[in-house]
Amino acid sequence: MPPLALEASEILRRSEQGLCRPFLIRDTQGEIYVVKGVDGVGKSALVSELLCAELGSRLGLPIPPYGLMNIPSALTNFTTIDGASELEGGPAFASKLVGNATSLIYSQITQVPAEVKQRVLVFDKWVRNGDRRLTEKGGNVNLLWEPSSQLVVIDHNVTFEIDGDDAECLINHVFSDEKEKFDDMLIQSEHRAALDSALGAWDTIIDFLPEEWLYRDLMDEDSLVPPTLTERFELLERFQDGDFWRMT
Repeated sequence: MPPLALEASEILRRSEQGLCRPFLIRDTQGEIYVVKGVDGVGKSALVSELLCAELGSRLGLPIPPYGLMNIPSALTNFTTIDGASELEGGPAFASKLVGNATSLIYSQITQVPAEVKQRVLVFDKWVRNGDRRLTEKGGNVNLLWEPSSQLVVIDHNVTFEIDGDDAECLINHVFSDEKEKFDDMLIQSEHRAALDSALGAWDTIIDFLPEEWLYRDLMDEDSLVPPTLTERFELLERFQDGDFWRMT
């Protein structure tokens, strides 16, 4: 199922949370989305967001509904909200606002099922996401918790660090307590099969990406925005190497 095709109707406000401070926008159907624009976080970050939303959803991660949002210039030109020009530059990435959810805190970790924690952990290593840290002293977790005891996985604009380090992204990971479980070959094989299945949909997934996000200049097919799709795919392929599954 492709990402939702969304049309903005009202820019409500800018979030006070997160480094990029995304915008809350109401769409033409009355739903509210957390939105990041091209001129705000950049094209590479939006590619990462959509790829992770697609791959994560195929892995069964609890990712909110998401889509590509068109934001009419009239909304950004005439709003009084500071920084609205960051929503320009092409389609924006929109993630549906999860009502009544709050950031996951350390004491709630034990309420998350072990298999979910393992899947988030291996996913973050796979896409090289070092932005899911949490200890008793706090951190930046990018996970939400609903009153109904449901984990929500969000925010992947800093993934796909091609020159990054796998071990580094797992330091103080919110679900580090699950790392030793991957020594179990049965658990490892279940996750390996899930990654293989998700990556098998790569050609379908990349067709969802707007061309505006992939090129610095739409008139120059050689002006690819780094990391390229080829580089991203090669990074994901490393799950086939046995070394990838060494979590400790």
